[in-house]
Amino acid sequence: MLDRADDDRLLVRASPEAPPEAVVERFGGGWRLTRWSVDRAGDESLGVYTAAELAEAAWWRHLDRDRGQRTATRSEAARRLGDA
Repeated sequence: MLDRADDDRLLVRASPEAPPEAVVERFGGGWRLTRWSVDRAGDESLGVYTAAELAEAAWWRHLDRDRGQRTATRSEAARRLGDA
């Protein structure tokens, strides 16, 4: 879920009571997704998106990929099999 911190900054949380996991900030004409860390040294930029909701979706996909839950697309599977 997106939790508004101020006009240009949103926090990504798993639930209303959960701690923030990522930050979505207005950046130029889009929204920058950053892994949240207590100290700025642990922050990791994860891309810029055209909408805050797209940045949030990218965060959950990023977590799925880290957990090994990402499924290959048809084109990736075809490349591996030599069909592309």
